Amino acid sequence: MKVAILDYTVGNIGSLISALRRLGAEAYVSKGEGLDAADAVVLPGVGTFSVASKLASAVRRYVGSKPMLGICLGMQLFFESSEEGEGPGLALFPGRVVKIEAERVPHIGWELTAATGTCDLAESGYFYYLHSYGVEAKGAPYEAAYINLRRRYVAAVCDQGKGIYGVQFHPERSGRRGLEVLRRFLSLAKA
Repeated sequence: MKVAILDYTVGNIGSLISALRRLGAEAYVSKGEGLDAADAVVLPGVGTFSVASKLASAVRRYVGSKPMLGICLGMQLFFESSEEGEGPGLALFPGRVVKIEAERVPHIGWELTAATGTCDLAESGYFYYLHSYGVEAKGAPYEAAYINLRRRYVAAVCDQGKGIYGVQFHPERSGRRGLEVLRRFLSLAKA
């Protein structure tokens, strides 16, 4: 399976490439080109909303035809807008990304994540987070998991009908559980 990883040019995506290749995917980096050849697209989790939203618009035409996984910032791009910067999101889910309320911001480290049962992407357990922004969880039908900081925030989203999946945590840095999330995405993408 060929998986294109969008490169926003502002971070290291090497661990994500390694994790996908370890699971048997043919992962490659794209700055928006070569997406036609991909079986699935990953929007990674490093960068700022303003910069990433410009590149993310390149995937808009593939929504519904290619499975997509958004990681951290990549998941945030699935929403309408962000307090972090200018530029529209992809508006695949309703909502605005806001500055999180936590003991420390950025919120870094392992956090207990509760699956809602909405889709088969992630189970409840501990996952690794690194973020300052998030989407407040309100029990929406797309909410597949959440975390409790000072407020409840969306930890995963899905629209299985369109093949859209997102996680606020970093599966490539979340050990065995994280690899399982990536494996499940690849499995859902093949279906």
